[in-house]
Amino acid sequence: MQLSETSMKFFSGFQWAIPTAFSDSVSKAWFVEGDVLYDHVAAYDSDWNSAIKSIQHTIQVRSPARSSETGNQSTREVFSRNWDTEVKIDLYLHMKRVSPIQITTTQGRLYVALWKGSVDTLFVDKLPHPNLPITAYQTSKDLKEVSSVATEIANGRPTFVMVRDFSNGVSREKYEKVVTVLRSHLNQNPIILTPSEAKMMGSDEIAPTVEIVLFPTKGLDSSQLETLVKHAVYVPGKDAKRDMFRLSTHGMIV
Repeated sequence: MQLSETSMKFFSGFQWAIPTAFSDSVSKAWFVEGDVLYDHVAAYDSDWNSAIKSIQHTIQVRSPARSSETGNQSTREVFSRNWDTEVKIDLYLHMKRVSPIQITTTQGRLYVALWKGSVDTLFVDKLPHPNLPITAYQTSKDLKEVSSVATEIANGRPTFVMVRDFSNGVSREKYEKVVTVLRSHLNQNPIILTPSEAKMMGSDEIAPTVEIVLFPTKGLDSSQLETLVKHAVYVPGKDAKRDMFRLSTHGMIV
């Protein structure tokens, strides 16, 4: 994430200035009527007369209607289902409409245009339809790819490593639970890396909301750290007859 001068939080992985207030829209790939998106953070920081000097492109979503939002949970299934769904927008260049008619595109094209900063992606006759990004769920399965970077940062201190998607409420909640349990045992604040900084393969195809978080600890061994992580994230089923906790489901320790 990054902060604006007014302390508004933004997703740092997007080329456009996307406030974290759009978390639900981002996690579902579901932008709706009334959403207005700017390519520069000045739109949120400055007085308008000053802001328009920095803003190049603006998008105003015209449909789907806000009342037609899909589902209540931010899951990868909802994201995938919405990816090819039609969305109509007005595109502005220096506050002037690019087309006299609404542009019909897809939620996936809109998402990638905001992510990569390429408005050409919006147009079906200019670029092929983009592939789905690699999700946090998929990234977590390949977490061992960051072992070398994480081990170097850990510098001999037992360190818990997890994947976080700040657009996803479940992922944010898990992160906060781990922070709460480990706070008094941390050697420093959690270290947040982009997939590129963590040297993950195919990092440019990983969703821009996905981050790798390291928790370097002090005064703990790996076994003690795993016990604390388990306390933070594991809730046994009501009728569970055996311990089903698996550290690899939540992250890893280096």
